[in-house]
Order: sequence, then structure tokens, then C-alpha cells
Amino acid sequence: MDLMDTAYDSADTLPADSPAPFDVPDGGSTVAVRGQLLWFRDDPFLVPVEHAMRYEKDGLLVCAGGKIRYCGPYGDAEGHLTADAVLVDHRDKIITPGFVDAHVHYTQTAMIGAYGEKLIEWLKKHVYPEEMKFSDRSYAAEIAHLFCDELLRSGTTTALVFCTTHPQSVDVLFDEADRRGMRIAAGKVLMDRNAPEALLDTSVERAYEQSRELIERRHRAPGTRGVYAVTPRFALACTREMLQAAGDLWTSAEGLLMHTHVSENPDEVYQVRGLFPERSGYLDVYRHYGLLGPRAVLAHGVHLTAEELDTCSGTGAAIAHCPTSNLFLGSGLFRLRDAKNPGRPVKVALGTDVGGGTAFSPLSTMNEAYKVAALGNHPLDAARMFYLATKGGATALGMDGLIGSLEAGHEADFTVLDPKATPLLARRTENGTGIVDVLFALAILGGDQAVAETYVAGRRAYRRDTGPAPRPKRTRTLAWSRYDWESDTWLPDRPTPAIGWRAPAIDAYAGALHCVYNSGSDVLHWTTFDGTEWSAPADLGFKAGPTPGVAAYGAKLYCGFVHDARLRMTAYDGEAGEWGSPQRITAAPETGFPPALAAYHGLLHVFLRDRRTEGRIHWASYDAEQDRWSEWRPLWHVASFDPVAAAPFAGRLYVMYSPGREGGEEQDLKWTSYDSETGTWDGHRVLAGTAGTARPSLTPYNGLLYACGNQWVGSELHAWTARLGPDVPEWSTPQRNTRIHPYSGYGLSMAAYNGLLYTAYFTA
Repeated sequence: MDLMDTAYDSADTLPADSPAPFDVPDGGSTVAVRGQLLWFRDDPFLVPVEHAMRYEKDGLLVCAGGKIRYCGPYGDAEGHLTADAVLVDHRDKIITPGFVDAHVHYTQTAMIGAYGEKLIEWLKKHVYPEEMKFSDRSYAAEIAHLFCDELLRSGTTTALVFCTTHPQSVDVLFDEADRRGMRIAAGKVLMDRNAPEALLDTSVERAYEQSRELIERRHRAPGTRGVYAVTPRFALACTREMLQAAGDLWTSAEGLLMHTHVSENPDEVYQVRGLFPERSGYLDVYRHYGLLGPRAVLAHGVHLTAEELDTCSGTGAAIAHCPTSNLFLGSGLFRLRDAKNPGRPVKVALGTDVGGGTAFSPLSTMNEAYKVAALGNHPLDAARMFYLATKGGATALGMDGLIGSLEAGHEADFTVLDPKATPLLARRTENGTGIVDVLFALAILGGDQAVAETYVAGRRAYRRDTGPAPRPKRTRTLAWSRYDWESDTWLPDRPTPAIGWRAPAIDAYAGALHCVYNSGSDVLHWTTFDGTEWSAPADLGFKAGPTPGVAAYGAKLYCGFVHDARLRMTAYDGEAGEWGSPQRITAAPETGFPPALAAYHGLLHVFLRDRRTEGRIHWASYDAEQDRWSEWRPLWHVASFDPVAAAPFAGRLYVMYSPGREGGEEQDLKWTSYDSETGTWDGHRVLAGTAGTARPSLTPYNGLLYACGNQWVGSELHAWTARLGPDVPEWSTPQRNTRIHPYSGYGLSMAAYNGLLYTAYFTA
């Protein structure tokens, strides 16, 4: 058939008596998807399109065991269908291999669309501060979930992904991808200069060992589809020793990828030449350290010379073309025609490069690739665009025998595209002159709204009318435990009726233990415990970002929370039985972090970390009788994004906080105390053995001051308790609470109630 001239009939709708499509089960049933099949057997930059592309107007994919078992005409499929096959009818849609995103930063998801400037300034102002947050495993897990949602919404089933220097940023991404059955390639970023100290590897040796440990656990792990990518950020951020370590890592196991940036921006190219004057150019730096070859993917390549493109072709290194990012940051126009010169072709794939890129959608990326090519006087047709996003991407990653095709034997990752997704698109494709013309309209007008369904390993992972699966992290059970003084242990986890996430805040007030927490949609909820059972949760109706703080003060229970970067306060009146309207505390510093509340010497004290990268803890007090706030006083600098804890004890006000990282290493918690009579703070001391604790909690109980927190030890999350008192003048060694199983580094809360010590937390 003539692929360029085959008519596309948008009126080819389903017969009136066609059964409704069955939902695709989670189990191992055979799935047969009927529709217009489109895939590539060769590179249309090198051979005529009609030889490279395959199109079945009425085709069938039969999938079982995560693989494609049959791909061909529907009329020839009789012998390939089993009695248990689930038939899904998409005759009015186009089925392509799942898209391959050859370069994307999941750790930049939350700052996509940040005002561009130029590359180096943009990194300093937006990217590095965001990536520092990935020292918090819970934050990393939250973004990994959103990231995978966006991939599937966009029809992307495989991605080559940048993480950060934090090993946990790699672990949580692989965990999320493994849960969904996705094929993800990713690795820990290697960088040891020209970036904020908190993001740098502390030593080449440690970076190497952390990477080796991740490779051993994550690369081609049984039962997963994960592939590890050795990831030096770029030559500008790596010493010679780090690049050599990257080269050694790449050869340490079979099938590893190498993923980095090259020649994205003229200033970057100039600076690299200054750092490596002994090398002939930017690409030669990577060649010298053994970082070129098959399964090496170099992002951007905008300013590669003709000789450097020759080197890419000769070594088999691939380029990820990232047009939306290159345009957004003003980096330049990639010369696709030169790269795909049939005389010495370079492997090229498409990358979204979020967050420099402005969309997760490969269709939107094709749109921009077309414009970049047009500006270079080299028109780019739809067949070649779709090749770059499917088989071209698979070839760049060295996975063309696994993904990027609908051929039998390949993994059953595919995308269902709707040419009538919008009224405009439907009108445009109604009179399409052929399948390539319809594909072009999808690329220019489609975006993620044109993705009707996305299949991963033969199972439907996304459906446009239902959206991604609910976020499991926001459907965790609120649990509690009580400390047994005699046995010096905590009771095992006990569930409550409440569902939510982040960390709860508890305190005793008016004869009950009160708990305020974030629901799955970050609306504050409230439940109480009378010593026997928990009440049904109540919706307070207040939107909160981070975890709230609560404290009984005077005749009310006060709750502080943050929304739109501002502290808000509300209070529960036990006599009236109602919460007051939240008041915005305009004098408080802008923040994105949880407040700490404590009643001490007739005042309510509030501690708050400001939102700056290198921030301070600020402190103010509230006098309920006068209904008056003190001024906000800046206290001490902290590098950490984690909140503080506060509690009164033995006539003083104690504060505990995480100082963050020094030399790239997580530091132990620090603590100090305040004497209201002298108006002075003690010196800051260390609670040894608490490094990696995200959110501590403090409370007085039975003549002692107790501290607790959640602490990452490797890939395990431990809850610990320590105490301080007259007979314990220094904090005791933190003791692990083996019966408590919090799921999140966001933390837990502790309070004394009715003569007993309680803790509350969310558990899996």
C-alpha cells in the first residue's frame, strides 16, 4: 500500500451494535487491542518513508505476559486469539509504540516553567534550590509519583531520567516505576564542583561507592524493568577525577547507560574549554574519559561542530534533541539535518528536558522540533518526528530489540492516540490526505490531550477519561502508639479511622487527645481520642501545604499551618465546640515549611523557617489576653529544609532542629533552650546519632523531656526516641522503636495525655 497517499477516513466509526470496550484487567489475561497500527522497521532519515514505516488501517495487537504476541491485520488474527482474550476496540484511533523520552529531569518537575534567563543563571536561580529538596526522601517520592503520572498522561512509557546527587532520589523513582511496571533508566547524578555545596558529592570515592551500590540493587533487578544510567551532570560540574570515575562505573556492569549534557549553550561550551584546555573541545572531554560509545546519550548537542558529529557517529553515541528546552532557554537551534547525514548518521532521539522543557508531551516536543527544523531550512515531516519519539528513542538507548516497535516479541508498551480529541483536531483530520498528514496534525495540535490510553507491559496504565490511578501516598492510615513505662517499649501500631499523609500534629486539650492532619487533598482534618477510641474525622475546610502544628494554650487549642507561603492561625474553643476562622499572620516570614508551636510562660511561641535556600529560623510569641503578637525575630541560620520542634520543660523552652548538610553529609539534630527570665538562649548542642531525621518532635512526660523522629538509615526508615532530664543531663542515645512503622520521613508527633505518652503517625 502507498503510505503517503492512503486516505484516512475519520468517519470510519464503530458499528452501532459494537460492544463497549472491556476494561483491561490487572491480571495475566491476554489483551487484544484493535485499531490503526503505526510503527517503524527502519530509519526514515536513511531510507524512503514507505520502506521505513508500517501502517495497518485495521490491525490487531495481541499481548500476553507483557509482550506483543501478534501484530498484523485484524482479518489474519484468528489463530492468535485465545478464549480468555479481552478485546479492546479502538478502530477510530491510532496505536503507536509507547513514546521514549530520551532526556528528562524528574527532579525539576515542580519548577517547570520557571522564568528562563540563560542556562547557567537558570540553574543557579531555580534548578539547584529545587534539587536540594531531594535530600528529603518523602519529597522525592511525592515528585516521583507526579512525574510518572505525567509520563503516562503524555503517552511516554520509557524515559531516560536525571535524578540528583542524593541516592534516595534514585531509589524512590525506581520504586515508583517498578510499582507501575514501567521501563525507566536513571542514575545518581555525579558532580563535585561549580554548584551549591549541599548538592555536591563530598568525594569522588563516596560518589563511586554510592553509585556501585545502586547499580547492584537497581540495574536489571529481577522482576523489574529498571536500567541504571551512569550520570555525570556535565563537564562543567565534574572534576577530571569524577569523569574518570564515571568512565570506570560505565564499564562495571553489562547494559549500563551513560547520560550527560553536551554543548547546550555557548557560555557553557566556553567555560568547559577553560576548564579542560588540554582537550580539543567539549566532546573530546567525554571521549578522553571513556564516556562515548553505544548506550551513551548526550543531551542537546546544539553547538557540536561537524567534526564532533563525526565522532558521535563513529563511536555510536546518541544525541537527545530537546527543542522545547533549547527554545525556552534561548540555547540555539539543533542541526538535525547535519546529525542525520546519511553519509555518517548520528543516532538521534527526542527529549522533553523538563523542567527546561515546557511540556512532558512528546507530541508537543515534535511540534517544536518541526519549527526548529523549519528555521534551519530543513522541513521535518511527521513520519520522521514519530520515528524520533519511538524507534529512534529505543535505538538511542540501545533498547530497540525491546521497545519502540509493535513487532511481535517486543515489550507491550504502546499509546492510543485520538485524532478527534478536540473539536479543532477532529475538523483538521476529517479531510486528512493520508496517515502521515493525520500524524502531522496530531504533532502540531495534539499534546497530551490527544492521548486516549497508555499501555505498559500489556496493561492499561492511563485512560484519559479516568486519569492516572489515585496517589497511594495520600491514602495512608493514621496510626498511634503508646509508651509503656514499665517495659520501656512502645505498643505496636494501632490504626485509627483517619486517612491522610504528611505528618499529624497532636496535643492534649480539654480531656482528649486532639490530632490535626493533612487529608489526601491537603485539606486539614481533625480527630480526637478519649483514651478508648478515636472520633470520626472532621473536615476543617482549611487548605494547608506542609504539616500543621498544634499546642494547647490558655483556654484553646491553637493550630498553625501554612498556605500560599503564609502562616495562618486558628483555634478550637472547647466550650463553644468549634474552630475559629483562620487568621493570616502577615508579619510572619514567607515559608513553605511546618510551624512549631509551644505554650511557655503565659505565651504561645511559634517557630518558623523562612523559604530561602539558606534560611533562618524565626520566632515570635502571641499573648492571648492582649490578642497581640511580638515582633518576629530571626534566630539562627539553617541549611536544612526540615522544620523545627519546640516544647517547654523544667522552666525553659527547648527547640530542636536539623542543621542540614555540611560537606555533603547529613548532620545530627541540634538543640538549644531559652530562659525567659534572662531572655537568653543556651549554646547549640548535638543529639548524636540522629543524622537524616527530617522532623523531630518534643514533649515533656513523667519528669523527662522526650524527643522522637523518623530517620532514614540506608533505605530503611526507623523511628527513634531519646530523653533528657534531671537524672539524664545529656540526651540519652536514641533508641529505635521497632514496633512503630511510620511510612514517611515527614515525621510523627508526640504528646502526653491522661498520664501516658502517645505518638501518632501515618503508616503503610
